[in-house]
Amino acid sequence: MFSTIFSNVASGDLLFSISLLIGTGIFAGFIAGLFGIGGGVVVVPALYYIFTLAEVDESIRMHLAVGTSLANIVPISIISAVSHARKNSVNIDFLKFIFVSIIVGVTCGSIAVSYLEGSTLILIYSIILLFVAAQFFFWQDKWRLSSSFPKNITGHGFGSVIGFLSVIIGVGGGSISIPILKLYNFEIHKAIGTAAGIGTIVAVPGTIGFMIAGLQNNVDLPLSFGYVSLVGLILITPITIIGAPIGVRFAHYLSKSKLNLLFGIFILFMSIRFYLEWLSLTS
Repeated sequence: MFSTIFSNVASGDLLFSISLLIGTGIFAGFIAGLFGIGGGVVVVPALYYIFTLAEVDESIRMHLAVGTSLANIVPISIISAVSHARKNSVNIDFLKFIFVSIIVGVTCGSIAVSYLEGSTLILIYSIILLFVAAQFFFWQDKWRLSSSFPKNITGHGFGSVIGFLSVIIGVGGGSISIPILKLYNFEIHKAIGTAAGIGTIVAVPGTIGFMIAGLQNNVDLPLSFGYVSLVGLILITPITIIGAPIGVRFAHYLSKSKLNLLFGIFILFMSIRFYLEWLSLTS
């Protein structure tokens, strides 16, 4: 089954690729529960590297990594959100308010992806990751814009931006929504739990959008549906499901200052790595 898409991968690299997918699944689930960011910042780079080894066409390689990441986030975000809800860390009323605007953003992002070249998507991913990394290095909890989230056009604007950017880079939305929530006086655990709920709203229509976009662009890869690789899902998702509840438990008992620094360094490295990849593709 797996040899169909990995037929171009040497046996040594194949074993490494499968090991990388399993390790990525564990780590992605853990950080999804711990930071509420969906795990996409880990899954997308791993998938892109594996699809490179498999000699998937460069023009769709990044699209396939992002689409598969979003599909992986669907069950993970649901499990994470339910786990946080049991600890009263999800603002349901807020999710009801922002639901429609997130869907609008996701829809626009899914449409935009179908027109983006692979190299352009890589550059966008690199830039957004740079801003995500910056929050882990420089964020100060005392920063506030207001004591409550705006329930007006500004609030819906935030929702659309979260949906659009999240689906473009294949993340659950937490890396973008958590800073916004904290600026509007969300307590950190409530922000993380609510972000997990946002991840569900982003990932479900986002996955469907990537499937449709891939089919419209006549993407025909073995064991894939549009821009979603079923092989990647089978190897990553079950393991990620195991890691998510563990991360949730750590989120409520662990001081995350050192973890923030280490994870920020990791994301910064990924940002630089993808920027160099973009340079190599466009030079």
